[in-house]
Amino acid sequence: MQTDDTSLSNIHPLFSRLSGQVVWLLMEENDASSEDINAFMDNVIAWRTAHLKTMRALLEDSSLYMQITVDHIGDIPADQEACSRCENLAGKILPASHPSLISMLPPYSLGCRCRGKILTESELPENPDFLVPEDCPEHSFMCQTGWFLHYPWASKKKEQQ
Repeated sequence: MQTDDTSLSNIHPLFSRLSGQVVWLLMEENDASSEDINAFMDNVIAWRTAHLKTMRALLEDSSLYMQITVDHIGDIPADQEACSRCENLAGKILPASHPSLISMLPPYSLGCRCRGKILTESELPENPDFLVPEDCPEHSFMCQTGWFLHYPWASKKKEQQ
């Protein structure tokens, strides 16, 4: 299997449907400023690249494992935090050898806070809590919280510089 970004994007349930144009239009339709849209697009590219790197590692080495972590953003309202379904995935483990690996990989939507952390067998927790297909949210276009639609991307980017 080819593991370049395009090939990986084409087999991932979310990335196969998510284009830059779609993301841009979604932000425009929610009245985001052009500065926020540009900053968000930079974030989406980095987010996608990081997820594809994890996906590539898992596909290239079936002896690896992935542990789900959930990113938290400290300055957003509590009702815009990660959805409860994703919060419940934190710490779950998925072996790269799982037959349904691709369909179980985060992100599950645009704005999803779930991320995969690569682990070797020696790094597994003593009693791993394995991810099962029933645990995973369906891959959908947008996170149900919609937190990213009105987040001040441009001003946060300036603060980080």
